[in-house]
Amino acid sequence: MRIVEATSFGGPEVLRVREADDLTPGPGQVVVGVVAADVLSVEAQLRTGWGAEWSGARPPFVPGTGVAGRVLSAGEGVDPSWVGRRVAASVSGGYAEQALADVDGLIALPGELGFPEAAALLQVGAAAMSLIEAAELNPGSRVLVTGAGGGLGLVLVELAAAAGAEVTASATAVAKRQRAERLGAAHTEPKGAYDVVFDGVGGEMGARAFELTAPGGRLFAYGVMEGSPAAVDPELAAARGITVIGMEQVQFTPERFRAMAERALNAGITPTVGLAVPLDRAAEAHAAIESRALVGKAVLLARSRAVRYREFGEPDVLSLDEVPIPSPGPGQVRIAVRAAGVNAIDWKFRRGFMVVPLEEPAGTGLEVSGTIDALGEGVEGWSVGQPVFGRVATGGLADHVLIEAAELLAKPERLSFEEAAALPVATETAVRTLAELGVERGQRLLIHAVAGGVGLVAAQLALSRGIEVVGTASEGHHAFLRELGVTPVTYGEGWAERTGPVDAVLDASGRGVLADSVRLTGDPARVVTIADPSAGEHGVLFSSGSSGPSAPSVVGEVVDGGAVRMPIARTFPLERAADAHRLSEHGHLLGKIVVITEAGLPQ
Repeated sequence: MRIVEATSFGGPEVLRVREADDLTPGPGQVVVGVVAADVLSVEAQLRTGWGAEWSGARPPFVPGTGVAGRVLSAGEGVDPSWVGRRVAASVSGGYAEQALADVDGLIALPGELGFPEAAALLQVGAAAMSLIEAAELNPGSRVLVTGAGGGLGLVLVELAAAAGAEVTASATAVAKRQRAERLGAAHTEPKGAYDVVFDGVGGEMGARAFELTAPGGRLFAYGVMEGSPAAVDPELAAARGITVIGMEQVQFTPERFRAMAERALNAGITPTVGLAVPLDRAAEAHAAIESRALVGKAVLLARSRAVRYREFGEPDVLSLDEVPIPSPGPGQVRIAVRAAGVNAIDWKFRRGFMVVPLEEPAGTGLEVSGTIDALGEGVEGWSVGQPVFGRVATGGLADHVLIEAAELLAKPERLSFEEAAALPVATETAVRTLAELGVERGQRLLIHAVAGGVGLVAAQLALSRGIEVVGTASEGHHAFLRELGVTPVTYGEGWAERTGPVDAVLDASGRGVLADSVRLTGDPARVVTIADPSAGEHGVLFSSGSSGPSAPSVVGEVVDGGAVRMPIARTFPLERAADAHRLSEHGHLLGKIVVITEAGLPQ
């Protein structure tokens, strides 16, 4: 397994990834296959050597005290039914692909809560529950939260607002204040006095927080972001009747922590994940925390997700698997996927129609967009965090994919990630088939399934070249097609008579239209299909690109030209990949289906 070690005290760069032996659980323990690990600001401080006298941290050590993942194995005395279950746990050495946890501390995760969100909420959620419970808020209570843009501060804002309090969220950055407002903060500028103050900063800010606490109020001074808790004069606090509650409110016995964390994980709280990066970018996560620019939490990803199938068949053969995060080799780039396109060829592969041997397990999806997550040796001209899109050999429906750097394209700002992910396959196919048809300016081109991905790109390219386009499509799509300049024809009996003479035909439907298409053109060489395997019976070319990546220059030239518009018919989360395949196979859609991946988390 891989672990992240602090090799010495120092800056974020002392965090290094290395291989270590797999773990074996002892009595009463389990091994958790970590999917996501929490990153705390105190861990960044401990990495520098701060607090070594009481923490016991001595390099080399593995940071991390909170993880979410799946139980891999159970030790003696542990109910074996825990194996395979989704859990969160407090651990030692959480920046790793595996962690040991006491079974008594395991928390089963609700099905709707993702691993990164669970890791982000585990520890701040427990602290927030304890603080809110001790605050005894009433509807209308005036509450101030300092450090309100951090992970704990934002949870406190949400919970206090839900309790009916009038919340002021104090934070340095505009983005942090905006996030707090979305979670229920009524104000972002401290004014007047407050019944309850949650100070997550300490130091001078903590002292100011004490001044803003109303007589008879409560100050929770748990923050040490400035290196120390708020300095409060006990005699002055007593004179004003202010109750000061320190770090003890967020320090727990194991039993108390589990109880508070379980409540938080099942409370429907909205975790704010401001950064989610793989283990090999742990230094970046610490640097983001230290910059204080991060909104919410940082988490480390120890595993990724990928949609795969182990047998040919219906969409239900697709499963969402937890897999190792791939490392880029020489000339490769790892992409944190934001969106992946779904194409007809995907379900044809899944059904076994393409006579491609099934390598178990097989991925699905040929086109992606996202941000560069890591660079392999020798890669130049690209940078981590850069938005890109392109075609992959297979397996695009995943959180992370590898792609050859030569196949990458920079994503134009005018395109969303969804729009960019919808373009590579359709664009390459449209360019190729138009070239095979040799259709020229002034000629009339018929496109079957013109409202689909390939049809739309081919139509727009043809129109831009002075070619008249007529296309078969469902009536509900006709208005949009007319706006593009396409003459729409309704599917069904009599379509050929409604179409009239044409010079060339591109069939993207596979609806048994080849015989009539050949009659319309008078020449089978003027008909190309990408969807009907009976092409040879009619003397028609069946056009098929390779399963590998396409030349990026072809796609880049079209996309950069700005002449192509691709509607997004539907989007699905990665968990519903089977539904996306099902709709692709049976739906008559305008544009493309796109799957949204885990990289909806900020990168």
